Amino acid sequence: MKLLIAVLVLSLSACAQLQRGELQPVKRIDVKEPIYFTTCSGMVEDWASCNNKAMKTCTNGYSVISKEENPTAGRRDMTFRCN
Repeated sequence: MKLLIAVLVLSLSACAQLQRGELQPVKRIDVKEPIYFTTCSGMVEDWASCNNKAMKTCTNGYSVISKEENPTAGRRDMTFRCN
C-alpha cells in the first residue's frame, strides 16, 4: 500500500511539473557544434514556443534536427542547430 501511495504521489508531481507556468530553458548539447535542446511541455508552451526559443537562440536562423511529442504526457521536445 505504501508503494502504491508513493507511486501516485510521484506521478502527480510529474504532472504538476508539466503544468507549471514556466518557460523551459534552451540547453546547448554539443560543445563543437551549435546544437541545442529545448522542451515545450505542459499547458503553457506549445510548438510555437519551441520555435520562438530557437529563433531567439539562433539569430541567423536554425534547422530542426528532431521533434518528439507525447500527447498523453503533454511533452514536446525539440533539438535544433543554428545556421
